[in-house]
Amino acid sequence: MNKRGSLSLSIEVIVIVVIAFVVLGLGLGFVRSQFKTIEETASSVQEQIRQQILDDLRTGNKKLSFPATQLALETNEESVQAIGVKNTEDTALTLQVQFEVNTKDGFKPFSPAQPFAFVPVGGVDETSSVLLWDNSPVSFKAGEARVIPVTITAPTRSGNYLYKVKIVQEDGTTLYDERTFFIKTS
Repeated sequence: MNKRGSLSLSIEVIVIVVIAFVVLGLGLGFVRSQFKTIEETASSVQEQIRQQILDDLRTGNKKLSFPATQLALETNEESVQAIGVKNTEDTALTLQVQFEVNTKDGFKPFSPAQPFAFVPVGGVDETSSVLLWDNSPVSFKAGEARVIPVTITAPTRSGNYLYKVKIVQEDGTTLYDERTFFIKTS
């Protein structure tokens, strides 16, 4: 009788283990499909934002479009943004994107993908930030608009920081257009 009881117990354990693996497999399949859906949605949203920026440039006849006036980020958090640039002139132009941050010594320029340490306006402690974008000169035909992506890494300290995006002409000094925006970190 004890032998049958132990055999019955081991069959129950095997059934429980099989059911557990089936449920685990179904759960993993569900999670995988959800991540795939999220990834597709994110790509779709990015394309919609790109189209919205280009439409805004075309209809508003703006030279520069930056979608946000304030970004709320955690310290060291990355955010991918898109900048729209349009040549509103009747001739071809070569333009370049530049970024600056307001420091206690005035606006100072960023170099792409390089950590930039600075003391903010009204601050005493140094912080740093990184911006990644293509700063090579780009030729624009008359009326042509483009979207330029930028990855912004928020400053390493909490605060409110004023940034500036500038579009300059080929010589690097003639200002074509500029916009300011804030990054608020917590």
